[in-house]
Amino acid sequence: MEQTKTATRDYPSLSNAPWGLWDTLYARRSNRKYLPGEIDREILGRLEEMVRTAVSVRGADEGSLVLVSDKAVVERLKQRLHKGMQGKINLWLNRSPLEGFLALVLPKEDVRSGRPQMLPLAAMAAEDVILWLTEAGLGTCWLGALNQREVREALGLGKDMFVSAAISFGRPKPRVKAMDMDHMMYRRISRKRKPLAEIACLETIDRHYTEAQFAQRSFSASGTQDIAGLLGRLSENRDSSGDVPLDLALDACFEAARIAPSAGNTQKWHFVAVCEEDARRKLAEACGIENAWRAAIVAVGDVDTGFLYEKMEKPFWMIDLPIALSQMSLMAASMDLAVDVEIRGIDEKAISALTGLRPPLRAVGVMGIR
Repeated sequence: MEQTKTATRDYPSLSNAPWGLWDTLYARRSNRKYLPGEIDREILGRLEEMVRTAVSVRGADEGSLVLVSDKAVVERLKQRLHKGMQGKINLWLNRSPLEGFLALVLPKEDVRSGRPQMLPLAAMAAEDVILWLTEAGLGTCWLGALNQREVREALGLGKDMFVSAAISFGRPKPRVKAMDMDHMMYRRISRKRKPLAEIACLETIDRHYTEAQFAQRSFSASGTQDIAGLLGRLSENRDSSGDVPLDLALDACFEAARIAPSAGNTQKWHFVAVCEEDARRKLAEACGIENAWRAAIVAVGDVDTGFLYEKMEKPFWMIDLPIALSQMSLMAASMDLAVDVEIRGIDEKAISALTGLRPPLRAVGVMGIR
């Protein structure tokens, strides 16, 4: 099947009410060309609040997602991001009039551990903020190839800290047809996405998902569709409401994960929906949840990342999969579903046994639908 970012189906037409989150998800793309001119100070103030909100909702550690908007620091970081062999792909930063960066700043011991605990929560919060910036009409780009020493010095960090990624943002230059590297990468790489049947599974990793033919073909999406509002919904202690059929909910969440960004657009992931009653109960127990969910999706990363990512010394599977979990949980909230996203403290061995995972596949997290 063709790899494309084009929607698997016309999702908004399945709702009797406006289902606007799709516009934001499909609009998000990596921008390496920006326009000069300052962003409105009001937007920057709201951005600061958004960073705090996302960090709080995702349970990330304070300071793990840093907003860099001081002009002197932004310029210093631009000059240092591409120094050294690791960062030569970021030479475009020299000529880009950026407004700022988001930086994932974690203790080195967490990033280098066998299973990072703080990194994935910060990555989820970062993707929430990126989608908010997209909604505000701003462009962003995830940058994973960094010169650690130079970046730490630019941000005034100690040697015990590790910058797992930096995200540029600014006013995006309108997209035009051109033969430069940015547009070639977008056309040939960035907009390619694996089909649902290739990444989604039912109950176990060896049972591939087939596109559903929904028994009920309409429902009413939530009246809240903006990113800040959806994060607010995710933070509420409530049960699911609305009339969305479960098969449609799972399909839409799969699609939200399918179009999420990943390092090098490698999409080294799978998503396993668990619906059978006994399996749901055991999965919830493996996540420390007392009552079984209505359904759950296990986010699975392929940790056999290859030589290049090993040289960067960072677990991209603990960044990429949380990005997808961010988009899936926001999608669930847009359908008035209440969810739990569990990453810290899960029993990975039990989850792997339930879903049939074998190395190099590892369970990164679980999104349970209440």
